[in-house]
Amino acid sequence: MSQPGVGGVSYSENMSGNTRRSSWSESSTNHIKADVIILGCSLPGFVTAHKLKKKFGDTMDIVVLDLTGKEVGGSKCNVAFVDEDEEKDKENAYKNTAQKVLDTVGRRYITVYAKEFKIPLPEAIMTPDKVKSPLNKLFEYSTGGTVDCTQDFHDFDYLNIFESFELNRYQTLLDQSMRNLFQSNSIDNVSERKQMMYFDQTTMEKHICNELIFSNSKDIMRNMVRLVCGAPANVVSVLFYLYQCYRTSSTRNHLDGDNIKMREKLLGHCRKRIANKLQKSLANITMPAKSISKISTYSNEQVILKTLKGDQNYVCNLLAMAIKPDELRNIEVEARLLYNNEIAITSEMKKGKSKKFLIQYKESFWKRFGYSGDILSVRGPILWATERPDLSLTGSLEKYAALIGFLRVKENDEDDSKEAVIKQLVRLFGEDAATPVSYRETEIADVYIPRCGDFIGLRLLTGKTKPSFLEWGALDVFADGDLAAALEAGHTTYLHLMRCLRPQAQTYEDVSIADWPTMFNDNPFKIWFAQVTLKRSVSLMFYTAAAYIGMRLIQNYMRK
Repeated sequence: MSQPGVGGVSYSENMSGNTRRSSWSESSTNHIKADVIILGCSLPGFVTAHKLKKKFGDTMDIVVLDLTGKEVGGSKCNVAFVDEDEEKDKENAYKNTAQKVLDTVGRRYITVYAKEFKIPLPEAIMTPDKVKSPLNKLFEYSTGGTVDCTQDFHDFDYLNIFESFELNRYQTLLDQSMRNLFQSNSIDNVSERKQMMYFDQTTMEKHICNELIFSNSKDIMRNMVRLVCGAPANVVSVLFYLYQCYRTSSTRNHLDGDNIKMREKLLGHCRKRIANKLQKSLANITMPAKSISKISTYSNEQVILKTLKGDQNYVCNLLAMAIKPDELRNIEVEARLLYNNEIAITSEMKKGKSKKFLIQYKESFWKRFGYSGDILSVRGPILWATERPDLSLTGSLEKYAALIGFLRVKENDEDDSKEAVIKQLVRLFGEDAATPVSYRETEIADVYIPRCGDFIGLRLLTGKTKPSFLEWGALDVFADGDLAAALEAGHTTYLHLMRCLRPQAQTYEDVSIADWPTMFNDNPFKIWFAQVTLKRSVSLMFYTAAAYIGMRLIQNYMRK
């Protein structure tokens, strides 16, 4: 007889209690069947399962396989959350949240899921421009010298005229390139395809060195790449970085502006809460699973997941891969389910890593000197910092003032940076910074970085709209580095699976959320301005001077 299992999934047993021999196995094994199996308890997998369960209920057998057995825990080094009881009394905090202006894809996905689970969204994360301080920011050169910054960091008014010119031009060039490559649905022009291939195979380090002259300009861009991607510029491709810029609508939304991704990664206010809510909603369809050793197909109809010991197998029509790329290395996947070049793409991805710090003081002494607490440094160890914002919706005040930000990450560096951080703050603000109340730093598992030349292949793998057996859209390449991208990946995977299983069930609401905001191109003068670099200008002057001198020599020779 058949006994009910997780979420309506059945375990096959005979009348004596022994497991019945399955039609696809030669040995007696337990097996669990489902329409869809989500492999892995990652945030994209949670979103996929939640959307399917909410849409189809008991009419579709859905199972989430938990390979770790760990629950999503509380966040570390983050601002404390309000209590659930207090949160329920704050209806106005998230009422009509989805009606706010949604001009970036990051803001869109976070607001939709926060509204669904009644999670308050602080302005300090979602609309940082509204809580901007009128006080000065501080920029630190590699020599230790400092300059006051009266505007946003991305305006570069703290640099000399030549450095500011080339960085502003470079930002415009990147913005125009990312619009040309990502805003259109397809790249039809041969030159555009060649440009995309070039950007995919070129590192940001090489591109920065080719486009910029001054060391300060290069160092600022290297730090920006490190902050955005969690990896140095020599391993990040230009195309991958442009895609991160596209997700935030502009290259100027990293250091300032609508830097939702960086602030959420730093403060962690929404991620843990959304993950916890999703995990609780899926408790009745989530089951602990033993290590998977092999994934194969049977009769071109079903996917079979075999465990390491072979005493438990899982069978489904569609399998959504929601594990991390490095977890895939321990699983043998049948050749027709995953080609060798696709294996190479996932296995060569590099783990991004960021490090954040939180330092508390009895008072915000930096305000006495006219500073907001915002720091941008090319010297380090602090790369970017800000005063810890008030995220509480109860009106309570923090006991201590605090600075929070990102530190420079060195390879194989496990040492605490407390002394170096305090030394830097003393250098910036004086002796008041020498006696903090507390200090804490935490590593962040940032996004996975595809090898140069692999980003196009990765997008093709995860973007297949009609998977035959395996759906890769929920592959967890985001870790803790990009909340909005993880939510989007889960929602996109849900759309892919629904198109395969029940295409007639699609609604406008499901599809419309996946539409990206439209960004308008700059005017022709700005586009032309972006092509003008100091390096090209100097080269043009050199060749012009050489041509003039050559012409004069020829004229003198002809006269003689």
